[in-house]
Amino acid sequence: MKSKRMVLEAVLTAVVLALAPGTTAVAADPSPLPTQAYATISADKQINVGKAAQPVHVSWGFQDGGAQVPVPTDETLVIDARGLAGIASVSADDPRCEAEGRVLTCVNKESSQSRSVDFTLRAATGATPGDTGTVEYAVTAEHGTGATATAKVVVGVPNLVVGKVPDTTHAAVGSRIDVPLRLRNTGDLATDRRIQLRWASEGGLLFDHKFSNCTYDEEFDPEPAGRTTVTCVVTEPVAVGATVELSSPLTAKVGKRVLTNVVDYSVSLLEPGQETTTGGVGRHQGTGPALRLVPASGAEGAFEKGAEGRFTVAADNSADFAATVEVDQDRWTLDFRAVNHGPASVYVVDKKPVVVVDVALPKGMVGSRNIYEEGEDRPYGECLLRVSATETAPFEAGHRRYVCPVPFDLTPEKSQLFILRVKLTEDYDGAKGTATVRPGPAGVPLHDPDASNDSVTFSFDAQTTPTTTAPSGGTLPATGTTHTALAVTAGAGALLLGALVLVGRRRRRSH
Repeated sequence: MKSKRMVLEAVLTAVVLALAPGTTAVAADPSPLPTQAYATISADKQINVGKAAQPVHVSWGFQDGGAQVPVPTDETLVIDARGLAGIASVSADDPRCEAEGRVLTCVNKESSQSRSVDFTLRAATGATPGDTGTVEYAVTAEHGTGATATAKVVVGVPNLVVGKVPDTTHAAVGSRIDVPLRLRNTGDLATDRRIQLRWASEGGLLFDHKFSNCTYDEEFDPEPAGRTTVTCVVTEPVAVGATVELSSPLTAKVGKRVLTNVVDYSVSLLEPGQETTTGGVGRHQGTGPALRLVPASGAEGAFEKGAEGRFTVAADNSADFAATVEVDQDRWTLDFRAVNHGPASVYVVDKKPVVVVDVALPKGMVGSRNIYEEGEDRPYGECLLRVSATETAPFEAGHRRYVCPVPFDLTPEKSQLFILRVKLTEDYDGAKGTATVRPGPAGVPLHDPDASNDSVTFSFDAQTTPTTTAPSGGTLPATGTTHTALAVTAGAGALLLGALVLVGRRRRRSH
């Protein structure tokens, strides 16, 4: 529909033309609005089938371009597999679908029903790898246009598995490492599509941009890149039973902030005509020769069971973490911080925090509220109830033990803040509490060179004028003269916290 501004401009133009001498105003025909929704179909363009059941998913939808046309009704999807005679059988367990020979008709009688259908293909008896056929899809509906799509069905299934990449230990900061990869086709059909290789790195490795058929998607957070995704597309086919490797390994520099870098790698076959992502902020195209697949030489080595693998690069580096506490006596609030003094950064692995702050409130004090914020660029982290050494639960008031996981990355000289409001009980007797930074459930060793600042001890001071003592790490003293205050002193000697199961909501990045 034209905007009001466009309509007004057209009217004004017609008026000007009508008033101009020697001209004739001619009204332009408005663009017709759609009277029904446009149908679309989403389905794989190529399907490989074997003797085992091959599930197939197809979905459809409607668009009206904002014209607010009537809602489509009596939606029907027809799956026509007559082109698969001698190639594959077709069946569907969906109660909306009825079969007539090789044709499945699936009907939505209510708008609330799912606009997708799953059905099953199996290679026909006597079909040989490489035989091909087609399956056709057609969607119709009241108040909706029709749509069609076709998928190529190929007998035989290529199955690429990845070789195991050994972990790298004691990597020197500033050195370069090779990242090799081997593939093996354990299926019954040679690959006939483009192959996508992907490496997702977390922890600061800096990959060289040396292959023209690879893109390097880097997120600087800040220096060096904390996350890098390398995506390469190769065209060499891999024969049945063949083992291949990269024509040249990826290379990466171990940056000065690397502690333990985790790299997930995978292989997949691209859909015919499928585009791969190129360009964009933080994304670079390689400038050297193309990466290729070549026959593997020497010992074949071990392989994963599937198309994915993982390895780690552990650097001879360390991260000096410190715990600090600040007191706001007017609000009965404790501000805990996990401070990274470097030189290494830490990065979240598998959404599991690398560092946590273990808080033990003194006897006679309990938590009353946890102040935190959801979403990106929020400064306050979430604290959880400590159930045991291996289990947590969502925050609950009235307890003395809490665990505050650093939710995202923490670079040198940065900190993560946690805010915990507290209240006293009648049995307070001057006992001390502690806040201690410990390795988190990600299992990444920090190699912390200074244990003396890992823990902060605090206690109540019953004097009218409160006093605080800052631990090493620069905690600011509390201010005010009316309420019972906290005295803060430095502790020492942090112990490993073991595996921690975090049961609670995860936030996006905090800075």
